[in-house]
Amino acid sequence: MDVLIAFNGTSAEILWQAFKEAIYDLVNAIPSILLALAIAIVYVGLAILLNRVIRGIFKVFHIDEFLKPFIRQAPFSFTSLVITLVDVGLAMLAIYSIVLIVFPGQLHLTSLVVQYATRVVSVVFLILFIFMALEAIVERIRVEAKMRGFILFLILLLSLVPILDITALSSEVKSALAWGVSIGVGLAIGVFAAWFFFHEILESMTKRK
Repeated sequence: MDVLIAFNGTSAEILWQAFKEAIYDLVNAIPSILLALAIAIVYVGLAILLNRVIRGIFKVFHIDEFLKPFIRQAPFSFTSLVITLVDVGLAMLAIYSIVLIVFPGQLHLTSLVVQYATRVVSVVFLILFIFMALEAIVERIRVEAKMRGFILFLILLLSLVPILDITALSSEVKSALAWGVSIGVGLAIGVFAAWFFFHEILESMTKRK
């Protein structure tokens, strides 16, 4: 019985000590949290101000109307693209500012995370740009359904290369897959070129047989 009481007392002391340590850490972290919030608020205000300035300038000079014939297939306007890039840049500056001031020891880890995130975003942007360019070409040039399907298939193969670059696969696997995709793209282009330039001759030979 005495052992059980002693054990309960020890457990209560451990829990109380852990609670006090948690409260102490929270109190010490409050200034850092408030400073991080202040930095974030400053950057949010700066982003709102820059967004209004950019929209006003582009509206005065009619930038969207001038570029609309060139980017008709884009699901967004040029103003929205510029504002998004500015906001992303300010967000990165805010993250680095908070880390440098509040968590200076985590700067290397933050740089790695930001670099990986930018690589992912760049790959997504590249794939979207390729597909929009394809839609613009197809709209301006009368392309047959088979040729359009082949171009789409080729773009999908080419999109695999940057996607492989951001995966967590080993360098050997990435190299093997990249070589496989490259060989597949080369063979596909060769077969398509042979059919495109010599399909009439091949069709005539087939009809004679």
